[in-house]
Amino acid sequence: MSVAQVRATALAGWEEQGCVFAGAAPAARDPCATIPLATFTQMTEQAGQRACAANASWLVGEGYDLAGLGEVGEAVLGAHSLGQALRRLSDGFELLQDSTHLGFAVSGDMATLSYRILDPAIWPRHQDALFSLGIMAQIIKQRVPEAAAFMELGFECARQETGLRVSNAQLSFDCDANFIRIPVSMLDVVAASPNPAADPRRLSQRLAERRRSLPASERLARIIHVRLPEGDLNQDELAREIGMSSRTMRRRLSDEATSFQQLLDDCRMRQAVLELRKRPDASIADIALRLGYAEHSTFTRAFTRWAGVPPSAYRADHLITRH
Repeated sequence: MSVAQVRATALAGWEEQGCVFAGAAPAARDPCATIPLATFTQMTEQAGQRACAANASWLVGEGYDLAGLGEVGEAVLGAHSLGQALRRLSDGFELLQDSTHLGFAVSGDMATLSYRILDPAIWPRHQDALFSLGIMAQIIKQRVPEAAAFMELGFECARQETGLRVSNAQLSFDCDANFIRIPVSMLDVVAASPNPAADPRRLSQRLAERRRSLPASERLARIIHVRLPEGDLNQDELAREIGMSSRTMRRRLSDEATSFQQLLDDCRMRQAVLELRKRPDASIADIALRLGYAEHSTFTRAFTRWAGVPPSAYRADHLITRH
């Protein structure tokens, strides 16, 4: 697997909050430069924790220049309605940051924009979540200035101080993904002056080019990590989602010296490591169920083969190291 990257323009705006990254200024101005996502997340985690305000990372996101999002930002700023802007952000986010899922869904009278880094090795990542949700909040409040009073916010991390000007009732923690949830009625709010030069076809073309360039194993691993919490891992359906027949997908994976089962097992084990670190109080049986194992003993044997130690021993060693 290639190393997940993020556009270096994500570094822009941190200095205004007193968060200075060594060598960041030149890279932040280069629209073509990228940096490893793990490096960026580690830097934001350290910077956010050192900041005077708990909401510093959120403020960086709220003040971020959307032009730094390139063709994605152009498409968002050219959207007619808020709903269209959020869909374009969701659709194009993979051009900005690898190994990440930005979902947009409507259920009943609420719309949810969910954000999750898919690489299980990247943890903790709370400051990155605050920064990314802050960008999304900026887009929402540009159309609906009073939106903060109606937002529901969720975070993957355990409960902690966020410094956000919202009530406790609007905050959730220990979620499967970070999210912003708003009333569906806001989606129809139109922009005061959308960018008339924005061409959404450019975004679609770039997305098609990127997806064609990725190995089948990387495209499939991304979908597996997205779907693991849902338990929906039908091989034929996943093949169709990456635009292949099952037979073609198996051949492509074979050419990359892997198979669907090997890829699934590796994704499950890497996710298991995150679950053991993220949920220290969860039972091994619950974690096994979340990963799609009917019996925790099957999960324990698989994890032991993969990691060299049982999951309970791995978690105990991690907790000792952390403290």
